[in-house]
Amino acid sequence: MAKKFKQLSRQIKKVEEKEKKGSYGSWRKQFCRKYMELLARAQKNTYSSLVETLAPKGEEITCLRGCIHCCFHYVTVSLAQGIVIADYLYKSRDYLEQFINNHEKWHQTGYPIAEKIDRTRIDALSASTPIDRIITDTRSQSEGYLDMNIPCPFLVDKKCFIYKVRPLSCSGHYAVTAPSWCSPSTDQKPYIYQMIPNDQDLTELTLLSDPRISLYELALPTMIYRLLTEGAAPIMDEIVQQNFG
Repeated sequence: MAKKFKQLSRQIKKVEEKEKKGSYGSWRKQFCRKYMELLARAQKNTYSSLVETLAPKGEEITCLRGCIHCCFHYVTVSLAQGIVIADYLYKSRDYLEQFINNHEKWHQTGYPIAEKIDRTRIDALSASTPIDRIITDTRSQSEGYLDMNIPCPFLVDKKCFIYKVRPLSCSGHYAVTAPSWCSPSTDQKPYIYQMIPNDQDLTELTLLSDPRISLYELALPTMIYRLLTEGAAPIMDEIVQQNFG
């Protein structure tokens, strides 16, 4: 295991060096900086908007630090934000190592079903299938994933160690019922708001680069592992070959 990890570490370091070279490396550095700024603004605006919506109803967001009930879902991330998360991990070798260790277990349990959902979503989007139809078609698979009780590889000690750059699908879910109601072991049905950034924030995030890299998504652990071990170019080639977007 130690030998395998050393080999993987060398591979990741080699990919990192390639990702940071030349004109692409310069673009990537500026892209990550700007994306993080816009992401922070989008998350803040989304949160504030929901608080304003809830106030007249006498409701409030009940999500608490250390509550991880949402961290067992199938979660996707775009290539655009995946690049930012990979860059975030490059700056913290401890977090990067933690992810690689956690990913080993996730790959054995979560990857098989996540890969099936990814493939269904990609094929449907390539065929211009409406997003609501895609959600309906993959709901049973996503529920099956949740039933497997697989923790996100970015969890350690009940904390998300990429919280600052977590996917929009994570930062856009807010509960307004008791946190314990979100537990799969309870019969209570939680009420959760699924928020998306406003049009301006979404547009600015998308227009930072080729829109296709903001639209193309994979399961969060799959995307980040591939970016760390392969780099962005092979994934972009797949997008082009599939005529995605």
